Amino acid sequence: MSKTKKKNKKSRIASPEELAAAKQGLRERASRFNGKLALLMLGIFAVLSLLYYLLLSMHIFWATPVLYTLAATLFLVFFFVNRGFSREPVSREILPDTWSEQKKDAFIEEDVRRKALGRKIMVIMTPVLLLVLCDMVMLFFLPVLTAGTT
Repeated sequence: MSKTKKKNKKSRIASPEELAAAKQGLRERASRFNGKLALLMLGIFAVLSLLYYLLLSMHIFWATPVLYTLAATLFLVFFFVNRGFSREPVSREILPDTWSEQKKDAFIEEDVRRKALGRKIMVIMTPVLLLVLCDMVMLFFLPVLTAGTT
């Protein structure tokens, strides 16, 4: 039997320039954080959660299908309005050469408007999807985790 030798991976220490570039990149990302938007989305999530679980505590069980339908509808609306999941507007080079410059300009302008509307839809869609995720965790995973402790 032959034994294969494992190659030892040498750990590589980053240079001071690489560390400085990484720190600068982290600072830039942190400076782009939109705190007001995060608080708005957190507020929407809190209000939706409170309303949803209040309805469930009052035994109004149609709240769950309404929430899940709302989440699916918002997701589909976002997908079609935004034309997929891309964040950046379409570039002129991607558009067909057979189109006139006016048609290309109109398409790009419409795409920019769609992306802006998609961002507004995303502000509402994200807390709804987070609430659906929390509901699914409470329905499917917590009973499994607590079943072993009783």
